[in-house]
Amino acid sequence: MVNEMTIVLELLADKIANKYKTNIKEQELNNGNIKLTDNQIEILLMLAKGYKELTISIELEVKPVTVKYRKRKIIEKLCVTSIQEAVAKAVKLNLIDIK
Repeated sequence: MVNEMTIVLELLADKIANKYKTNIKEQELNNGNIKLTDNQIEILLMLAKGYKELTISIELEVKPVTVKYRKRKIIEKLCVTSIQEAVAKAVKLNLIDIK
């Protein structure tokens, strides 16, 4: 019973910590304090144009795993759950221009 309570408390603490981090990131994003790197912007633009990860990695001369990592960081920085949401949010915040 004690072990179960400990596990529940740890899970709850993790959930609270993650929610706090997300709230902080959202605040920074709304204040315009979030900046994407040049590499992240380049990848985001290519994804917005429909490029696949493999094509991006070939074009940028990086490993496919690097593209995946940068995509994950973009999603994390913009506090979204998909690359489509990231593109939409980046356009809305004038971080990228896809015209």
